[in-house]
Amino acid sequence: MSFSEKIDEWIKEAEARPASALLVLKLVANRLRELAEQNETLLNENIALRDGTRVEEYQKRITHLEYQLEILKRRVGSGAELPIQAEIPASLLIYNAHGRIARFVIDPAAPVFGKLDGEIVQDGEFPRLLAIPGDEEVLLLFTSGRIATCPVSGIQAMPPGAAWAWDKADLPEEPHAGEMLACIMPLSRLSLADSFMQASRRGCVKKTLTTVAQSILDNRYLGRGAIQKSDQPFDVLLAQKKERYALVTYEGRLMGIDVGDLSYAAEERIRISATDYIIGAFTIQPGQNILCVTQNGKVIQREAGFLEVAKTGASRGQALIPQARLDAGVRFVGAVAARDVDQLVALDATGNLSVHLTGDVAGAGSIRPGAVILSIGLIPTP
Repeated sequence: MSFSEKIDEWIKEAEARPASALLVLKLVANRLRELAEQNETLLNENIALRDGTRVEEYQKRITHLEYQLEILKRRVGSGAELPIQAEIPASLLIYNAHGRIARFVIDPAAPVFGKLDGEIVQDGEFPRLLAIPGDEEVLLLFTSGRIATCPVSGIQAMPPGAAWAWDKADLPEEPHAGEMLACIMPLSRLSLADSFMQASRRGCVKKTLTTVAQSILDNRYLGRGAIQKSDQPFDVLLAQKKERYALVTYEGRLMGIDVGDLSYAAEERIRISATDYIIGAFTIQPGQNILCVTQNGKVIQREAGFLEVAKTGASRGQALIPQARLDAGVRFVGAVAARDVDQLVALDATGNLSVHLTGDVAGAGSIRPGAVILSIGLIPTP
């Protein structure tokens, strides 16, 4: 029944039953309000089409989808109709808080990365290690919440085996005043992931849907993912709804979170002491174990089933070592999710980088006796 036909019916109703006239008037007013809102929406759509803003919006979406498709092609290939390209070797990135990134091409036959000379620790921050495919695109997250992107191949490769200092490393995006480089994240899974997962130093976690990735990349801003002003971003990664997300702290606390249960606002999920902070954030895939390393090179491995998933609110999490060992000064420098066939890269206090089979160090319970470990990274085996 059309609106004009409804009006005729309502008029007849009001004439037959004058007491219902007020109800009829309300019905007419509600319907007119609905039509006015629809008319305003159509008018805005028409204006957007006329001045080109809607076309521009669609063009941005197309550009963003093409960008995601391009980085996905680099990782998985683009179809049988294209010539087969030689596999690009993976790279190991070593980066510091000042934005310096040293890239080394990983040679499985001779994984030698040289020695870091001079000042290793800068502004109290240990270097971070990340093994990544050579044809990857990466996102750089700064402590201000600002982001930048660049291809791994665009970062200058360092000669293998030689001694090097930070001033020889590449600076693809210089930090702005008052900010530092917090972490580097691979982007190739963007089109396959459901959300960005951010963790702060003080244990705040934030989930952001990848459906707004276009806006994030266009505006070059993801946000700090922290509640307190004194807190800083620590890590960001891509995750899917049903994955489990783990946090590990400097003082050996472990927290498990179901990605699907997380809020879209930053919230404290692990309650830690004033001297504690996050040193590891990762998702756990089938076949992986949790591998944690202390500053004296001790390796603690836990099966994935050991991880307890906390549903809501903040808690202290699980203890990885007894209190007596904490009182003795044992602290953690890194944690990853790994398989026994993967390789672990360790940076020690003398600047040496060493490569170890994960299964071997887990079995031995130590990376290298007497070494002081500053940072670890994982080289996954395909």
